[in-house]
Amino acid sequence: MADDGMLLNFELGDGPLKSQVKFKGGRWRDRLKAQRSVKQSQQNGPSSTPPRRGPTASDHDSSRPAKRPRTDDGDYYKNPKIPKTADASTKAPSHAMRTGQISSSLFTSNPAPVTSFDQPSVEEVEPAKPSNAPLSEEAANFRSLGLSLRLAQHLATKLEMKAPTAIQKNTVPQLIAEDSDAFLQAETGSGKTLAYLLPIVHRIMALSLNEDGTPKDIKVHRDSGLFAIILAPTRELCKQIAVVLEKVLRCAPWLVCTTVIGGESKKSEKARIRKGVNILIATPGRLADHLDNTKVLNVGTVRWLVLDEGDRMMEMGFEDDIRAIVGKIRADKLLKQNAEGVLLEGILPSRRVTVLCSATMKMNVQRLGEISLEDAVHITASKSETDNDAEAGHEAVFAAPSQLKQSTIIVPAKLRLVTLVALLKSTFARRGSVMKAIIFISCADSVDFHFELLKDTKALEPPTPESSPTEDSRRPETASTVGPAAYMTSPANPKVMLHKLHGSLAQPVRSSTLSSFASCKDPAVLITTDISSRGLDVPAVDLVIEYDPAFAVPDHVHRIGRTARAGRPGKAVLFLLPGSEEGYTSILPTSTPITPQLYESILQKGLATAVNLPSTHTTSETEKQTWTSRAEALQLHFEQRLLARPAGANADEDTEDTGKPNAKGKAKSWKSQQKANPKDNPLLDAARQAFRSHIRAYATHVREERVYFDITQLHLGHMAKAFGLRETPGGIGGGVARRAHKAPAAGEKMSKISSSGKVSKRYDDDDDDGVGAVDEDAARRMREKMKMVMNTASEFNIG
Repeated sequence: MADDGMLLNFELGDGPLKSQVKFKGGRWRDRLKAQRSVKQSQQNGPSSTPPRRGPTASDHDSSRPAKRPRTDDGDYYKNPKIPKTADASTKAPSHAMRTGQISSSLFTSNPAPVTSFDQPSVEEVEPAKPSNAPLSEEAANFRSLGLSLRLAQHLATKLEMKAPTAIQKNTVPQLIAEDSDAFLQAETGSGKTLAYLLPIVHRIMALSLNEDGTPKDIKVHRDSGLFAIILAPTRELCKQIAVVLEKVLRCAPWLVCTTVIGGESKKSEKARIRKGVNILIATPGRLADHLDNTKVLNVGTVRWLVLDEGDRMMEMGFEDDIRAIVGKIRADKLLKQNAEGVLLEGILPSRRVTVLCSATMKMNVQRLGEISLEDAVHITASKSETDNDAEAGHEAVFAAPSQLKQSTIIVPAKLRLVTLVALLKSTFARRGSVMKAIIFISCADSVDFHFELLKDTKALEPPTPESSPTEDSRRPETASTVGPAAYMTSPANPKVMLHKLHGSLAQPVRSSTLSSFASCKDPAVLITTDISSRGLDVPAVDLVIEYDPAFAVPDHVHRIGRTARAGRPGKAVLFLLPGSEEGYTSILPTSTPITPQLYESILQKGLATAVNLPSTHTTSETEKQTWTSRAEALQLHFEQRLLARPAGANADEDTEDTGKPNAKGKAKSWKSQQKANPKDNPLLDAARQAFRSHIRAYATHVREERVYFDITQLHLGHMAKAFGLRETPGGIGGGVARRAHKAPAAGEKMSKISSSGKVSKRYDDDDDDGVGAVDEDAARRMREKMKMVMNTASEFNIG
């Protein structure tokens, strides 16, 4: 055969050829050891004795120790499926090693932060002057604003209010002297509620009292007519406005106010309206219902319509209801005297006055103003100007109060949970430093999970006959929403009360929980959604923690506005992931610099001493550990709580977490336990559902902020660690529709399905029907993001 001329040239090198040896027979462990021995001998040089076909336990290379070296923790390497961590600083703690399981390292494979923490902090020469504090008595007092002597004395003596705030100083004289519409715009905690309540009460009281305070011959009472309607977006805000108004009306007990809100009996509301009311506080949906179906509701004498938190009502989809309410009130003839013959003209406004309150002037607020306002006056805390001025079209964004100290914590996803516990533990380390703290979380499922995880496993003692109902938080309505906290207690504060609040709870439960948090005498923590971000004024809130960033910048401003109110100091902490999220602070409006912090400083401070675990766990084994080992131990503790089988579980099933054979002789790994029936451990099911809801909520940030909160940059495996999970749960993209058909549990509600078949998100807006409001644009963005995530399942390790 002729040579075709093709040459093959292989570079074999100078070393000898290494033959690949395969072993057959025997146990797989012996074959694996023999293969490792041959591989090591080939790397170190030819062995003097070639391996035999039937390997035994003595066929190891002489350079390899015959036995794995024993450490101080004999069971650390018991499970061969779990790799040893390379970092000595992240070694698993001793109390965790006895279980035969370790947690993956929290301090390795984390993204590096972009923020520089080496910059020296600039010390302030003097503390910032509060921007929403009451003015000095020399500058202004309530009597000088035009209020009656009776009302001004009541504010000073009974309510201990000596001077008004800036927005009250500019608003009260305007609404007393003029009958024009008004748009109130001021930062959170500046007293907008009293700014519109005081002029209304003053002018209604003038129907019964002379200028010198002496009573008139005819005194109005609860059946004299409805004079004012106040609309608010949430039930909690309606109740808070009612509480403030009731305190003001104690100087005029013949006047009556009441609320009509969703979640309560319409029959009882109709009875109160039939009995008589002078000022009505309502949510838009329920008021529109009463205007259509309650004939005794007569709006002929109504002189004021107040729209509080107008931007929030527009975001929640109340535009049609507000348009209908405004149209029905304006269509009814304005009466100059009531049914009893009391002359209203000359004392009350000669026209219907609309007052719109908002902290921002976004496009939806301007659209609401077009619906409700006519020739309105624009009133701010600094000045008053007409709507026709040059600045009327300028979009004003109010920053947080100047005395509020803001900071961010740059923390990797794996360390979020232990960093939150360390922050809470250091917060309550000193008595009296912080009495109340609020933690904002993105969705209701995550609120439920963190409440169950952080509360103590020991139930509250039943109330005693000597305990006061107003001071005791152990009421039947709050049995599932209030409990003692674990992990964050300290010798200075051995008792910390934990509360949860979101829109999926029944209305009586929500009201009782909020009342319990406001009246709690012990240090208290409220875990909540954005339902608590608008208008709520809870006294002594010293700290606000944004564990999940807000979906839009205005929501962030309202969240941190729950502290530093009326001139009081306060702190706000924002959790951010390293990377793109760090740029989020550049778009936040603030009057003081936002201080960045690294998670290590929080862990060192919070975990300097042992963490007090729940009552059913011991903490003595963590007393001699460093803060890094305590963080690992705490994370492992959370993971084992999720994997622990509840009392009374079938003994023939999987073992807990020991890796030992069960009664049937089958050993189960933690990976198999993750696939166990979620009904075996409700906390594990809650963690998985919370993770899914959190990821869906993460995809609903507004368009302008998605450059900072990009779901494609989110490490789902690391984020699962923040929920105590060792594997990323599946079903992220398709779980909402399935949950809509599940029967709601006690105190919960079903998802709302619109006529177009779209399922509302549960993240947690509150409408009048008690169901989360639908944000169609957010829902569309969420579906697009979830489709993209599910298409890249291999990248994010989604099952």
